[in-house]
Amino acid sequence: MRKMLGFLLVSVFVLSMAGGALANTYEFNPTPRADLSDLDHEKYYTWGINWSIPAGEVIESATLFFDNIRNYDSTSNDLWVHLLDSPSVGVTVGTDNQGGGDYFAGQGPLLKHWQALPATPQDITYTFTADQLVALTAYFANGNAGFGFDPDCHFYNDGITLTIETAQVPIPAALWLLGSGLLGLIGIRRRRNG
Repeated sequence: MRKMLGFLLVSVFVLSMAGGALANTYEFNPTPRADLSDLDHEKYYTWGINWSIPAGEVIESATLFFDNIRNYDSTSNDLWVHLLDSPSVGVTVGTDNQGGGDYFAGQGPLLKHWQALPATPQDITYTFTADQLVALTAYFANGNAGFGFDPDCHFYNDGITLTIETAQVPIPAALWLLGSGLLGLIGIRRRRNG
């Protein structure tokens, strides 16, 4: 019995140590338009994603990747990207006639405001800050989050990807204490019986 209990405790310890290191990666692309219709300057876009954080996992990091994004010419330009709570699923397009400002101001955390993106294609990876990860986690806890894009120029691109990395929920401290206490009791019992 003691050997079995010891084996179980060691197994829990080893699995919990490995569990903290396990990570999963989830990738999302807008549908039906992976490039959001090339982010036309007279439009604004929302991209809603139905997804829930899997049980036993926490979001550790998130990035938003723009493949070969480029301005259609060399004039001044702006691109605002906001994190939104519960937008319509998929891609929605509206017209703001290049409204001259941030269409999504006040509607969710501003992730990034790019200015003067070049006409030469480039890949951009935006990494979420700690505060933005907290908001993303809260939104996906309800099963739906997304983005608002307001381009005040025409931005050609070859696709946009959200990547989320998760980790296993760490074993609570109380479980560690229980495990170490049981190991201590096994040690004391062995001394008395030995």
